[in-house]
Amino acid sequence: MKKCKVAVIGFGQRGYTYVEMLRNTAGAELVALCDSDLKRAAAFAKELNVENIPCYASVEELIANADFDAAVITTPDFMHREGAIACCNAGKSIMLEKPMAPTAGECRDIINACLKNKCVIQIGFVLRNHPVFRRVIEVARSGVLGQILNITSTEHIGVMHGASYMRRWHRKLANSGGFILAKCSHDIDIISTVANSKATRVASFGSLDYFTEDKLKYNYCSECPDKDCRYRFAGEFVRMTPDEKANHSAKPFDLCVYNKDKELVDHEVAIIDFANGIKASFTLNLFAKVPKRTICVAGTEGILYADTAEECIHIHYSNGKEYERIECKADNDSGHGGSDQTFLDDFIDCVINDRPSEVDYMAGLSSTVIGNAIEKARLTNKVVEIPAESYQL
Repeated sequence: MKKCKVAVIGFGQRGYTYVEMLRNTAGAELVALCDSDLKRAAAFAKELNVENIPCYASVEELIANADFDAAVITTPDFMHREGAIACCNAGKSIMLEKPMAPTAGECRDIINACLKNKCVIQIGFVLRNHPVFRRVIEVARSGVLGQILNITSTEHIGVMHGASYMRRWHRKLANSGGFILAKCSHDIDIISTVANSKATRVASFGSLDYFTEDKLKYNYCSECPDKDCRYRFAGEFVRMTPDEKANHSAKPFDLCVYNKDKELVDHEVAIIDFANGIKASFTLNLFAKVPKRTICVAGTEGILYADTAEECIHIHYSNGKEYERIECKADNDSGHGGSDQTFLDDFIDCVINDRPSEVDYMAGLSSTVIGNAIEKARLTNKVVEIPAESYQL
């Protein structure tokens, strides 16, 4: 059986997950790693028993020295363009973590390099493979709901997960393009896929009303005497080496969530109008006890409600048909409800068989176009029109 030789670029939180999966992914062979911090990368490689895999300090060094067919790129969002273009120009296929890039212009640069070099590209919208959302899309496309008119979606992020964005690199707009694009581009992609149309205008209201600097007492948790603080850093959502965990001071990871050095919101609502008449809303919530995503799709023949924590879909028909409940259980225990592994499997199959991914560059561009418009609407307090040419290359 032909093997796809894979390199992982960015050996941090997300890269660690892919390295872990690649060790046992059929059809894949992990052949190289790449991270600017070779010391941290070596520690993670030891944890995962992949010390024999060579690790390079730059994408340029990786390309010059390693023999690989495809790269899984999990660097911070603002670094996606550079790494993706370098790989495409070297003829390598890429799986690029979401969002594709912080700006539509950067997305187009990546796409042009991909098309020029005829590379397979898959954008990391793993929720397309989530058992719940996969069925939601199927039901919406089947026509049983009649004409779809409204979509309502919410991401309920767990308390510590939401708070972690206040101390990580995402807190700066230049790095991420805003909270909804950085974290919720998954949800934008699912809404757009269910709507099966292009967004034409958006509105948004969001602000920072809880994690405010007036609550700041100490810059770092390691300096703060309040041992009972709800948001005290304990290593959550930051991949740390054993040495870093043992270090009494976790700086810079333990930056206080009330710090002055951030440009994020801590709650937001967005409204999206699609070309086919469907109206959608999305709500961001950072303070959930049980992390989950929910979606409601309302049509003329019935209403679908789905909840990832419940792992099922409810359909209440208005045309006399009996209520329907559809179980949506994962068939593996990987992240994002089992979708991480199946998504990686799909990518490997695309590379081996030289076929395009269903989650291609247009999905990446569309999500960033909408995300950029939502952030602009929030900042300007205006409805933002999205011209049709925004989706063109």
